[in-house]
Amino acid sequence: MSNYILKYSRDDRVKYISHLDFVRMFHRAARRAELPFVFSQGFNPHPVMTVAQPLSVGVTSDGEYMKVGFDGEFSPQDLTDRLNAALPPGFKILSARKVEGKEIDLTKIDRAEYWVKVEYEGSIDAQDIADFLNEPRLIVMKKSKSGVKESDIRPYIYKLDLTGSDEKTAAFSMTLAVGSVYNLKPESVIDAMEKYIDGFKPEFFAVHRKSLLCGDVDYL
Repeated sequence: MSNYILKYSRDDRVKYISHLDFVRMFHRAARRAELPFVFSQGFNPHPVMTVAQPLSVGVTSDGEYMKVGFDGEFSPQDLTDRLNAALPPGFKILSARKVEGKEIDLTKIDRAEYWVKVEYEGSIDAQDIADFLNEPRLIVMKKSKSGVKESDIRPYIYKLDLTGSDEKTAAFSMTLAVGSVYNLKPESVIDAMEKYIDGFKPEFFAVHRKSLLCGDVDYL
């Protein structure tokens, strides 16, 4: 048995595929590539595979990670080439790395960096963002397993910059919390901006996840 960390991307062609469908697709691609999975033990064995912080439907990315167990030894380049030949258009393995035991723990990932492009009405500038971040609390309605409730998202916005704007669109760079402690999606930040920034009315936005981080460092 060998464990590998795979870094991969998802583009616009596959951004509406759900996490469950992605997992099923990867299982089929690995079989086509003749890469034998290691299976879990018990009454319902399944391939040993962990996806770090599953991506929301509609979001693209070039910085996703998964940990996979294969029955055999493969060079990183061979693994990358064989999977890319078997994956459908829109998915791409960017790199592979063999790991030993618990050398790399995907659960330590605690934040993500996003690029967000927003079509809007009204106005937005750097001072608006500074004032927004100076708010002691940013309350939005947030979905959870127990239903929809108010949540203060300010402690989970680590970085928010306006990187460009014109009369119709604005581009932002955001670093937000992810993980089991708190998972903040860019759409919640956009909701808060609409609530707390006078004259800013978002109409449509596109989200791209650039990287997953452990603290302020790219995970791999």
